[in-house]
Amino acid sequence: MRRAKVKKENPPVRLLGTMFLLVLGLVAVYVVLALGIFALVQQLVHLDKANYTLLWPILILTISAILGVLLAVFIFRGYLAPLSRLMQATQSVASGDYSVRVEMRGARGEVAEYIRSFNKMAEELSGVALLRMDFVNTFSHEFKTPLISIRGFAKLLQNDDLTPEQRQTYTNTVVQQSERLAAMSTHILELAQYENTEIVSGKTLYSLDEQLRRCVRQQERDWLQKGLTVEGDLDQVDYYGNEELVEHIWSNLLSNAIRFTPAGGQITVVLRQGEGEITVSVSDTGIGMDEETQRHIFEKFYRAAPYPDSRGNGLGLSIVRRVVALCGGRVAVFSRPGNGSTFTVTLPAAGE
Repeated sequence: MRRAKVKKENPPVRLLGTMFLLVLGLVAVYVVLALGIFALVQQLVHLDKANYTLLWPILILTISAILGVLLAVFIFRGYLAPLSRLMQATQSVASGDYSVRVEMRGARGEVAEYIRSFNKMAEELSGVALLRMDFVNTFSHEFKTPLISIRGFAKLLQNDDLTPEQRQTYTNTVVQQSERLAAMSTHILELAQYENTEIVSGKTLYSLDEQLRRCVRQQERDWLQKGLTVEGDLDQVDYYGNEELVEHIWSNLLSNAIRFTPAGGQITVVLRQGEGEITVSVSDTGIGMDEETQRHIFEKFYRAAPYPDSRGNGLGLSIVRRVVALCGGRVAVFSRPGNGSTFTVTLPAAGE
């Protein structure tokens, strides 16, 4: 179905129209003043043909002009003062000051709309600037930590007096930190790609339950090494979406469940086909989270304490939230300290 295009009136044209009407009104007021003063002078002075000279019309027009100008200055000053504040605030934003806000005092009509839109824009820019600064600081810290570790252990490996056990330990540390850097770079590129994506392309109809089984098999080595049990209760569901994109959701949720579940624990994956929506939940019997952690768990680079290992980088759940949003769904978490966690993803069951 094609949507009809709605023709929107250009705001500058509306403002010019308002200004034109204002000037036209001032001209009308000027004419009324002139006629009024002429009538008043005629009554006071009793003008007739005998004492009528060109001095009187000139005097009347001059007085009318002075009064008209004073009135125009008064009106324009009240109308243009908010625009003047808006222009000054715009210059401040252009120079990088996103904290500026324009007062609504005296603003009416279109000018009030412009000021509200400007304040909203400045607030959004301020939030983006703060987020960017925080991201850069955190990003630098997260990259600096493994780099320092790699440099330190690489220098230790240059020592010829190391025992084979020490050399193996230092080498393993360098490899682990290098893998962490590589994973972080990959996740940052993925997150940047998804955050700059608004329309998901490459959609196909595929088996969602088979995709979940495949993701479990791909991480089989990790959960077997910890002696975990993975159980599934999957409805047979066909889903229309970008298969590669959606797979990032399940891979990250399963990876987190494996990481935070102690040896001998259990992970359960449930898939349900509902009316108009599909629900997937990934539960574990891990260490769980308190309410404060749950509030920040989807933020970039956030790593809850205590963190079980150094492989994570705090980006997996940020990717999950963004991909779920691109798919038109939502993600929620329920957890209690010591009682495990359950992540629930709800996707719209839209047909092809």
